[in-house]
Amino acid sequence: MDNFLQNLTPVQKKLNSRIYTLVAGRVFKSVYLNFDEQGKKYMEGIFLFGGDEEKEKFVKDYIPNFEKLFEVEAIKIEEELKSEIEKGVEEKK
Repeated sequence: MDNFLQNLTPVQKKLNSRIYTLVAGRVFKSVYLNFDEQGKKYMEGIFLFGGDEEKEKFVKDYIPNFEKLFEVEAIKIEEELKSEIEKGVEEKK
């Protein structure tokens, strides 16, 4: 996988990073919305003021299925993109 990423153009790398951020953001939003008020405040504190190690620990402790949730959201975004592309193609006909 690292080899694949090294062969991307700068534009492709930027797009890859933006998509990753979008997918992760959706996962975190979903998790956040399912917390009670205390959990939400804790999560906000970690992600606003915590370092990378604290964020990683939070994910391990509170979102152990992060990879699966990420995969599900990535598939949803892929489907949304396909739908938008198809819509655009149909509009041009």
